[in-house]
Amino acid sequence: MIARVLSNLERQKRAVALLEELQKEEFSYLSSRNPGNVASIEFSIQELLRQLAVERKSLYVIYAAIDPAAERLNHVLQYFDTDSRAQAESLYKDIDAIEKRCAKQASLNYAMALGLYDVAKSSMDNLKTLLIPNKGVYGARGRMTIATPDPGLISGRL
Repeated sequence: MIARVLSNLERQKRAVALLEELQKEEFSYLSSRNPGNVASIEFSIQELLRQLAVERKSLYVIYAAIDPAAERLNHVLQYFDTDSRAQAESLYKDIDAIEKRCAKQASLNYAMALGLYDVAKSSMDNLKTLLIPNKGVYGARGRMTIATPDPGLISGRL
């Protein structure tokens, strides 16, 4: 069981390191305004996160097999020998450090994507205001009409 825990932690460390690289690549595509590559990288990131969640769930199953009351690595470290304990703690610290870097990179990616969205939205709003006529235009019958009619009061009988 201890070997399974260590191999799971090693896989998680490699997956989180790959996640960090994918996020950096996504940021470079965001910076170069390449939406096609951003979308493909985003799909890869989402799939990697799904696989990482599966790994973590399987790790909790292993913890429960070692000790039914265990929920975290700290609860099962007492069953490890000294070398395995040191290796598990090292892997856990490495994973935690990489996850913190990933969180910072994710916030940078989010800010960049939100900024690009705001720029695109304001450009589209500006274009929309330029395209809508605000003075008289020709109507369907070929006469000069007002694009937006003034509000009026309707009175009549039925």
